Amino acid sequence: MALSELQCRRLDEKLAARSGVMSLQYLVHLQSSSGAAELAELIDAITVQKTELFRDESQLAVLRSCVLEPMVALLRRPLRLWSAGCATGEEVATLLVLLAEVGADPSSTVLGTDISETAIARARELCFTSEQMQRVQPGVRDRWFMPVGGGRFTLVAHLKERASFLCHNLMDLPYPMAAEGQGFDVILCRNVLIYFTPESFERVVDSLAGRLAPEGLLVLSAAEPLLRAPPCLRTVRFDQAFFYARAQPSAPSTEGVAPGNVRTPSSSGLPAVGARPSSGSGRFPAVGSSGSFPAVPAKMEAPSGFPQGDATPHEADVLFAQVLEWAAGDNASPQTAEKLRRCLELDPDLAAARYLLGMLLEQRGSLAEAAAEYRRALRSLEEGRARATPFYLNNARLQVACARAIERVERASGSTPPR
Repeated sequence: MALSELQCRRLDEKLAARSGVMSLQYLVHLQSSSGAAELAELIDAITVQKTELFRDESQLAVLRSCVLEPMVALLRRPLRLWSAGCATGEEVATLLVLLAEVGADPSSTVLGTDISETAIARARELCFTSEQMQRVQPGVRDRWFMPVGGGRFTLVAHLKERASFLCHNLMDLPYPMAAEGQGFDVILCRNVLIYFTPESFERVVDSLAGRLAPEGLLVLSAAEPLLRAPPCLRTVRFDQAFFYARAQPSAPSTEGVAPGNVRTPSSSGLPAVGARPSSGSGRFPAVGSSGSFPAVPAKMEAPSGFPQGDATPHEADVLFAQVLEWAAGDNASPQTAEKLRRCLELDPDLAAARYLLGMLLEQRGSLAEAAAEYRRALRSLEEGRARATPFYLNNARLQVACARAIERVERASGSTPPR
């Protein structure tokens, strides 16, 4: 992890009460069975365990409509999902509900893993407060949750049985495997990698890709586009989300691949997306072994802050949508940066465009310029001037990503002492 200043302070406070913490003997103690509880306490001091059920609803809507429903229809077997970095179990419960809602085989399973023993202990209960349930629609809550008093709700028993939990550090090998040594159909690792160093980010993505089934998908948060997509992954583009599919050995063939058009992974690390279909619809039909998967439902509402109905989109929004289409490969980078700057001339508070421009500059090694763009994006988000966009839907998460990016590039440039 690339610890933030707040995480460092929390860790320092825990260590201040201990003697001999800078010694090799103390490290050996933490790695021993007698030091396990103490190590768990230190881990809890630096891990983020606050989350909600059905977080980032638009991304989940695409996952349901364009991935899970087609997988249920085509694979006709139990699905195997993994929530890597599951915190206290909210995402595991969300996935179990989604599987039930799409009629997945009753033997479908969800694995939840986290580095924190404390978080995993709570996750196993699959019991949540009203605050954690605030995004759950009343009908969904009534179907799949039971009130247990004190404003808390627990997942129904027959869904709980499909969950399993494991304490796992994403830096440790080997990674978990699905039942009978199979790969996972979907791995979610959302809002985890923004806390990692670039080297750890790449290592984890590569390891997660190795645990995907041949037709499997890796789901990251919108604020975590791959800086360097490994050759084993290709990008799948939908109107409201990017996913990463395991690349097939035979590149020309699209038989038996995961949802989405075949995309060549971008060595630039930006989402590798293809050209717009000739229909001009802006949707990318997904290709599968038995025909086409459905595109994002047309009835999906535009997010708050984006033009509704028949309103003419702001020119900056149109340009930003084009950038997401063009951001494929190193040759597109100069044009992409130019168009992003044009977006920001039209709307200086289009924080998503500024964040993406910061990523491009960071990738090129222009760390001072990258930090400046990240700071400006963060300022517009903090002051409430930034509008949501169809891809970066969650401005709160984008704000965290900007703050982490600033610390990352400052440390890389030597302007902030490493911890």
